[in-house]
Amino acid sequence: MKYAVVYFSLTGETEKVARAIAERFGAELFPVEPQEDYGGFARAVARVVAERLRGKSPAAKTPPRDFTGYDVVFIGFPVWAGTMPAFMQDYIRACRFGEQTVIPFVTAAGTGKLSALQTVGELLPGASIEHYYFSSKPAPMDAQAWLSGVAADLAEPKGAKGK
Repeated sequence: MKYAVVYFSLTGETEKVARAIAERFGAELFPVEPQEDYGGFARAVARVVAERLRGKSPAAKTPPRDFTGYDVVFIGFPVWAGTMPAFMQDYIRACRFGEQTVIPFVTAAGTGKLSALQTVGELLPGASIEHYYFSSKPAPMDAQAWLSGVAADLAEPKGAKGK
C-alpha cells in the first residue's frame, strides 16, 4: 500500500503525530503552509476569528498535489475556531483525491471534534473516512495506541471484518 500524510501544524503537536504516522507506515510527508505565517497560538486564534468574520482566508503557500496514486491519505490539522483552518480547506479542495481511504488526525485545545470530522467529509465526499484521531489538551489520545489499531485494521483484507 502507498501512504501519504498531508498536514499543517502551528505548534508542532500535529507534526508529531504526522511523523509518527510516516514512521509507522513508511508514508510520504506533505506539510502544508499558509501564504502568510500565523505566528503564535494567541495571534493565530485572533486572526482566524477576523478572517472568518470577513469570509476571507490566505491561500496556501504549498502548491496543490495529486494524491490519487495513494491508497491511504492521512490528513492532519489543528482545530481553529471550531474546524479545519480555512486555508487548509482551500488546499484540500485544490488537490486531487480519489476514492481512497482518508484518515483524519486532529489536535485541538479542546473542542471541534465533530465539526472537524464533518468538514473532512464535506471536502472529500468520495473518500472512505476511517479511524478518526482527535486529541485535545484536556484529554490527549495516545497516538501510538491509535496507530496500532489503524495498522491492524489496514492489514486485514477488506471484507474480512467480523469473520
